[in-house]
Amino acid sequence: MNLKETLEMLNKVVSDNKDLIINEESTKQFLILPLLRGLGYDTYSPQEVTPEFTADFHKKNEKVDYAISINREPKIFVEAKSMNAKINKSAPQLSRYFSTFPSVRLGILTNGLEYHFFTDLNDINIMDSKPFFAFNITNYTEDDFNHLIKFSKNLYDYETIKFLAESLMYSQSFKSVIKEIFENPNDNFIKFVIKERFNFKVTQQFINTARPLVQKCIQESIAEIVSEKFDTSIHKQAILEVSATGTDETTKEDKKVYYTTEEIESLGIFEEFNGVKIVQPNTESYKNLLKMPMEEYSVEKGNPLSDFFVSSVLTQGSAIVGYLIGQYTNQQQDTTIYPVKSNEITKFLELNPIVKKSGFINARLGSRSNKTSNEKTFYLKSSLSNLSFRDIPNIVSKVENIDEFFGYL
Repeated sequence: MNLKETLEMLNKVVSDNKDLIINEESTKQFLILPLLRGLGYDTYSPQEVTPEFTADFHKKNEKVDYAISINREPKIFVEAKSMNAKINKSAPQLSRYFSTFPSVRLGILTNGLEYHFFTDLNDINIMDSKPFFAFNITNYTEDDFNHLIKFSKNLYDYETIKFLAESLMYSQSFKSVIKEIFENPNDNFIKFVIKERFNFKVTQQFINTARPLVQKCIQESIAEIVSEKFDTSIHKQAILEVSATGTDETTKEDKKVYYTTEEIESLGIFEEFNGVKIVQPNTESYKNLLKMPMEEYSVEKGNPLSDFFVSSVLTQGSAIVGYLIGQYTNQQQDTTIYPVKSNEITKFLELNPIVKKSGFINARLGSRSNKTSNEKTFYLKSSLSNLSFRDIPNIVSKVENIDEFFGYL
């Protein structure tokens, strides 16, 4: 079982058994040890994962919950808490363990759901007071997952971990400074902005006068940058997602898709209709792969409970030209197909407000606004992270003459 599959399994364990995992021991057995195995560590070998590891701690009889050894030398200490215990940012108990073994440069504090990672960036063998990385098994991003992989047995290297810790630490610090400036630009920043474009003496009175204007300009500049980049990226992504099926193998290998072939094929069945493949999604499969509790379903994240779904993506050359949007009726016994050109999604939503409200089974609804006219344009993406329409089997159909096809329907 790979790491992705392990995380999926642990999410199911938490969902099905959260009322039964009530103490530290059950948390260790059902959540922490399985994740360590998912990271490649042999939890059945005391030479590799040692429970209740005794060291020369400051307090007698004090033990670390797990010591993880690589090449028979302790490298990682793990302190476990009950799943119901709140994880604090500081970990004084783990810090005491940390300082007693020079070979240990990584400490993990966890309650089975959250994993806080500590190292010694500030002083060697003295654990930093704050974690450099936190991972939540029930709520993580692709970047979080890629960071977690670095802690696996086969990839573990302290220099790599140290570089990651420094990068995350600097990133967090830089972001906090940037946010502070954006929300409340200080005198030095305002003076810098003025001096970049004007050559006159900047007084404190002028700085105070200019502050609200600079703050407004910051917000408008960010909005313009995002809008310009977003419009460009959407166009490029549309072309990439529907590129010829003969894409070379190198490109396919570079794309990060964390679903097995069986999982992708489980997303739906298809049948031919006037030369176009009509896809009938499997609702339960989308529920499982979305990996989120029912109360978090939304239009943006995809809504597996919706009666509407994207049946097929219609392409002409290298551009998306339309969609076939399906609707289940009669307890999902019958299906109605709506042909919609890609530039008419807005009209379709106006005529079918329930679609806009409930979202799609296998697509999430996005929008972008024209900064000149403020006109909103809608577009569709796969609701599953790391998965494009192109990767869903049989969902993309090439249409030679889109006007003739839509006219025919």
